[in-house]
Amino acid sequence: MMPFATESGEVTGPVVALFTAVSAVCVTGLVVVDTASHWSLFGEVVILGLIRIGGLGTITLASLPGLLVARRMGLRMQLIAQTEARTLQLGESERMVVGVLRMSLLIEAIVATVLAVRFWLGYDQSIGRAIYLGVFHAVSEYNNAGRAVLRQCDGVRHRPVDHRTYEVERFADLT
Repeated sequence: MMPFATESGEVTGPVVALFTAVSAVCVTGLVVVDTASHWSLFGEVVILGLIRIGGLGTITLASLPGLLVARRMGLRMQLIAQTEARTLQLGESERMVVGVLRMSLLIEAIVATVLAVRFWLGYDQSIGRAIYLGVFHAVSEYNNAGRAVLRQCDGVRHRPVDHRTYEVERFADLT
């Protein structure tokens, strides 16, 4: 609904803005306006942030406040929480969440790097734009959001190198 979030500088209606935000957080990939042509860089970055938040998943996000609180709990409260969560050791759930975050960031970083190099060398994008495209598409693909910020995405979809990169990322997401 902010004019600077769109390419045209016009205000996006509340229904479209809400649908876009909810779709990004829920990582459904549903859009009512073309992401590449309707949203400005600011709007795309907001969408990217929402995809990232949604991609962390309900369990991981629900665990983060618990981890912050657990750091301030005494041993007795930690033991009660451990019993309720059916974990084997103190701090096990924290290690699990941190491990999930690290692994997802690592996979996204590797794929973003590969895609950035590909966009830079294979599609004649500036290095800054190539990095942005690499990060956006890596995060979107890893979180199964299905968003793209390229205006001519068909060229990417049908090139074997790019398609294989996405397939490897999807496989890593399943493991």
